[in-house]
Amino acid sequence: MLVATGRRDTTTSTVVVSPGGGCLLVDPAWEVDELEALADDLDDLGLRPAAGLSTHAHFDHLLWHHRFGDVPRWASAETARRAAAGQDAILDELGPWRVDLQALVGRVRAVEPGADGSAAILPWPGPRVELLVHDGHIPGHTAAWLPEQRILLAGDMLSDVEPPLPEDGPDPVAAYARGLDALEPLVRRAAWVVPGHGHPGQDAAARLAHDRRFVEALAAGRTPDDPCVTVG
Repeated sequence: MLVATGRRDTTTSTVVVSPGGGCLLVDPAWEVDELEALADDLDDLGLRPAAGLSTHAHFDHLLWHHRFGDVPRWASAETARRAAAGQDAILDELGPWRVDLQALVGRVRAVEPGADGSAAILPWPGPRVELLVHDGHIPGHTAAWLPEQRILLAGDMLSDVEPPLPEDGPDPVAAYARGLDALEPLVRRAAWVVPGHGHPGQDAAARLAHDRRFVEALAAGRTPDDPCVTVG
């Protein structure tokens, strides 16, 4: 696994490498030159994108570049719905963007959960990737779990620089708390956690405990005592 960090909001792009030379791109972002530099790095390493994954329907997690290829780009059903229904708003929030890349923003398709209610498995020719969908941060938010490597790709949660940001829905704070509960079994097993904004770390349990304290303070109407800086 490789992680690149963008210059805006400590945004991460994660590359899951397949033994066959393919790779999975998770939330590639953010600036056009950074996407092109990522494509250059993949070329230098002899890696060919085989699939993409967007963890949720915020603009900085729905980006793509022609050089990554016309490959399946996956997301939860709710993320795919929001990306399709709100593309104009997503582009407005993204701001000035190269014209030839605009049509690639949010072009994701839904991964369906297992028929027995089990976690969805990402359909790609590489290491097993299990998808955990919850409504923390935003409805349809998805974490990716690599069980063989014990790596948790947490999306915009479990950050070391960004506090919990409950957004959207009738009770976003309660939804965030439920999202943390859903992540806990994976956190207990994780050797590494990679947030959408921040740095990879081996302290997933400490991050979970921190975020729970923060959310509990919000639920109680208190101002959380937190050293993190909001990055958006």
